[in-house]
Amino acid sequence: MKLSVIVLDEIREYKDALESFLLSVFDVECHIAINSEFRCAVVIERSGRICACGLGYEREMSQNQQHFKAGIVGGIAVSAEFREQGLAKAVLEAIDKHMAFIGVDCSFLFAYEPKVYQSSGYHALSAPIYYFDTHQSKWDQFVYRGGMVKSYTSIQLSEKRVIDFKGCVY
Repeated sequence: MKLSVIVLDEIREYKDALESFLLSVFDVECHIAINSEFRCAVVIERSGRICACGLGYEREMSQNQQHFKAGIVGGIAVSAEFREQGLAKAVLEAIDKHMAFIGVDCSFLFAYEPKVYQSSGYHALSAPIYYFDTHQSKWDQFVYRGGMVKSYTSIQLSEKRVIDFKGCVY
């Protein structure tokens, strides 16, 4: 199997294949946001076929008066026939490594199965987040029960204060 980290200047050639792959895994149409926040896609392929992927985005966020560079991890997906082989962990590890390399302080992800990500150093996010809900086209605030965070630096986030995502969740 081949693991690739795809950055902004390469993503357009992978976009359609990644969106088709995400549709096959999640059974729902997914559109990859290629914008100023996009930092990487990690793809694992076997015989030219995508078996697993994940996406990484970066933006400035804040909590109280503390501003920080944050990553948002999304689209972690593994084909059914390749599950239980550590591919999601390998994808996440590559995204984390890239985010730390570009100077991100911490990364957030929103998981259906949070326990899967704990072994990669993520822990439950109990702080409420303030974000832009793209489906309802409005700003909202809530505690996402599948929310998780991992720090790459010594940043200390409060468990009780609102984290301003300053945009959408991917």
